[in-house]
Amino acid sequence: MDGLNGDRVRTPADWVQPPSEQEGLSRYVETLRERIWLIVAAVALTTGLAIVYLVLASKVYTADAELLVTPFPTNDATAVSLPLIRESADPTRPVQTAAALVTNLRVAQRVADKLNLQTSPQDLLDEVTAVPLADSDIVSVSADAATPAEARDLANAFASQTIADRTAVLHQTVRKEIPILNREIANSGVTGIDQGSLRVALSSLAQLQHSSDPTLTVGSEAQTPTAPSSPRPALTIVAGVIAGLVLGIAAAFAAQVLDPKLRREEQLRRMYRLPILARIPKESRGSEGKPLHPLTVSPATSEAYRTLRGTIAAARRSAKRESSVILVTGSTPTEGKSSTAINLASSLAASGNSVILIEADLRRPAIGKALDVVPEHGIVSVLIESVALGDALVTSPVTGQNLGLLLADYAGGWITELFSLPASRDLILEARRLADYVIIDSPPLTDVIDALPLTDDADEVLVVVRLGRTQLHKLTQLGELLAENSVRPMGFAVIGTARPGRDAYAYYAERAQQAPTPRRPLSGRRRPS
Repeated sequence: MDGLNGDRVRTPADWVQPPSEQEGLSRYVETLRERIWLIVAAVALTTGLAIVYLVLASKVYTADAELLVTPFPTNDATAVSLPLIRESADPTRPVQTAAALVTNLRVAQRVADKLNLQTSPQDLLDEVTAVPLADSDIVSVSADAATPAEARDLANAFASQTIADRTAVLHQTVRKEIPILNREIANSGVTGIDQGSLRVALSSLAQLQHSSDPTLTVGSEAQTPTAPSSPRPALTIVAGVIAGLVLGIAAAFAAQVLDPKLRREEQLRRMYRLPILARIPKESRGSEGKPLHPLTVSPATSEAYRTLRGTIAAARRSAKRESSVILVTGSTPTEGKSSTAINLASSLAASGNSVILIEADLRRPAIGKALDVVPEHGIVSVLIESVALGDALVTSPVTGQNLGLLLADYAGGWITELFSLPASRDLILEARRLADYVIIDSPPLTDVIDALPLTDDADEVLVVVRLGRTQLHKLTQLGELLAENSVRPMGFAVIGTARPGRDAYAYYAERAQQAPTPRRPLSGRRRPS
């Protein structure tokens, strides 16, 4: 990050990795897994509505009768003037004509009269459909009703009354044609018309007068339906589940767009080429707005901070530093940076190191409140009132004598340029002399840039993120800000990860009961970590 003389070492910004345009199917699967509760809720809602519909909806039964269409030959001279369905060059036309003859008001009135129904003909037509069956001479007559028997009787009545109606029209026409043929026979000697052909036509008409329409017959009568056609329980439930899945998946992706928060570690890896140094489990106990201190965190969380301590100690040994300054920051408030700063400093102190924790978040100071410490002098007194750092340091019974606290003694926006003063660099140099580790609790740099000058004197920057709370666009802004100022973070502390299983938790609890490392008072002498 920088040299001990205060000159910044320019670091490449290759750690800022833009998101890939092609992230594969795994990204979408992860999005659905994160919001599985939304999908389950949508499926439960739509399935519940489907069940309510099944309970409240009236049952409808459907019965089907069939009419067989036998077109009259076009070369039969007798049928020229009769209302019969004739053969056509289009083989589908006779069946379509027959279907249209079923659904007319005259037939519906006949059905109402036959079945003694009080329903109007138009309402009856709303319950009946007649459609040609594909590639056949059959018209399917379907009727809907509230009971199986009513549906059966209605379908059969429409089929039979269609034939009756066409027969009545045919007989009426035949009765008109017979006198005309008789006159033509009587005048055949004068007109020269072949009397034999006229008599054959007369005989054919006489037969039609006493028979039904030869072009329509009932192919099969409707049977009593055994189950309702609507609603269909299985189909309705399946449709409800499918609708819920569609709505739930759409809602999951919409939530991802409208609420783009950090949900998983893979998002960090896609954005930045930086390691994840610690995974801190989600605490079940509320902190009432205060940072968590070592006595309130779970054993698993305490172990996670010990892991972070080990990583930082290894980095110090690798760099062969006599002391190490770590600036802890985040992209937004309430991510847990102050809790991380306190617990990291406490863990380092518990291992026998001398540690100074500097509260640089002057707008929202919280460390003193969390540790129940009220300082007489603080960081503002040291920087602008010439109070010695050693005199301003305080300790807390919670964290022991190895951890000195330099707390905020003033709060407000009037001190925004405080860390740009030369005295702030002198403060960090003096803290290096007094302690093995200096932990700086910085405000979120994307919201306030007050503590950015402190990165010039920090050896490492630790970025704290919280799953489900850190906003991705804020995290992107933080990365851009650090890169523009040649700051390469050492990595991430991820808060809110899954809690360990029962077996692992028991292991952590057992370790937590072991005797702590003896502590030594804070002094100007350092000992190796």
